[in-house]
Amino acid sequence: MLKRLQLMLADSAWFVPFLYGVGGIALTFLTQYFGSFFRELLPEIIYLDKNAAASVLSSSFTSLMTMMTFSFSTILVVLTTYSSQFSPRTINNFLTNSASKHTLGLFIMTTIYGITNLFLIRTSDEDVVLASGISVLLVVSSIWAFVKFIQTISVSIQAERLLSALHREALSVIENQRRAVEDEKMYIVPERAIHTFEGQAVYASRTGYVQLFSSEKQENRDMDFESVVAVGDFVAEGDILGYWLGEEAPDLDVFQIGEIRSSIQDPAFVIEKLSEIALKGVSPGINDPNTAIHAIHYIGDILRELSRLPAGDFLFSNDKSNWHAKRKTMEATLFEAFAPVKTYASHDIFVMASVFEAIRIARIQAHSSHDKTFEDFIDYFEQALDLDELHPREKAFLTNQMTQARKIRD
Repeated sequence: MLKRLQLMLADSAWFVPFLYGVGGIALTFLTQYFGSFFRELLPEIIYLDKNAAASVLSSSFTSLMTMMTFSFSTILVVLTTYSSQFSPRTINNFLTNSASKHTLGLFIMTTIYGITNLFLIRTSDEDVVLASGISVLLVVSSIWAFVKFIQTISVSIQAERLLSALHREALSVIENQRRAVEDEKMYIVPERAIHTFEGQAVYASRTGYVQLFSSEKQENRDMDFESVVAVGDFVAEGDILGYWLGEEAPDLDVFQIGEIRSSIQDPAFVIEKLSEIALKGVSPGINDPNTAIHAIHYIGDILRELSRLPAGDFLFSNDKSNWHAKRKTMEATLFEAFAPVKTYASHDIFVMASVFEAIRIARIQAHSSHDKTFEDFIDYFEQALDLDELHPREKAFLTNQMTQARKIRD
């Protein structure tokens, strides 16, 4: 349940503004019903007569609408920039940015508070009201939030900041997985071939991406489960997700399936975003190979953390049952991250060299179970690149990078 709630909050751009809107309504209620109670406690200057208060509320609402119009226009420009220069998959990173959500929420809260009080002020029994004073404070706060929002916008469209944010996002997911292994909340076992249990199959109830594996539902259940899909896989309605080893399958939704992928349990999704940014950088329309190189270096560092865990699938055990959760292999992660770069950037020796540099970084602390995967992938790139067609100096440069990638830290 907690993971599903975290997924909803992480991928939702409306929840925080909704809470601010509810806060605006609650603040209106408090102002209308308890304004006279605070009359003796608050400064007299923040109380105005009804006509003056209505004028202040109306002016505040008008100025706020101007800021909101400018903010929404800016958001549309930024979304276009994210989609065209980075990747459509990175748009959600901006929409779910905390500064954006809180700024929009404060605007909504101030707007709701101003409109509701402007509507109710005529029915007030008091000659003077508190609503205008609070409205001014909210508008001042909105102005500060607007300035902060513009700063956030100017920073978020910088490629380096986006790459760094994606890097931190992936490392956080991997750190949670490693901590769970260290605390023996889950184990890593050798990958098992997909086979059918003599039990009950679990089918996908909808088409979409596997977003979560709900291991917390295991609790004290005594029935084994084995998945045949990994978090991040795309499944169609009716696809087999796994098998229960037993006569009767429990009524449990072990997998959360949604329309979009989520990185909460899937660091490979963040790697995919970085790979797409790299592909955008080497495209003729963008022609920014340095951004591509930076993105590939970040991929290498994410792989460094990911490869510290041994190869295999995740196992959750409660001494009564074992739940096997399939995990995306390092081979698949490497291929999906770097094969497109090879296809579209094989003519750029510096981008290709950064791929070998990323593999070298990935192997700094890698578990020995990944050694063959890395070596096979370097062989794949060496065979795919036509080194004989390069200038001797370019060939020597790439060969040296490949040699460095093949070295394993003692």
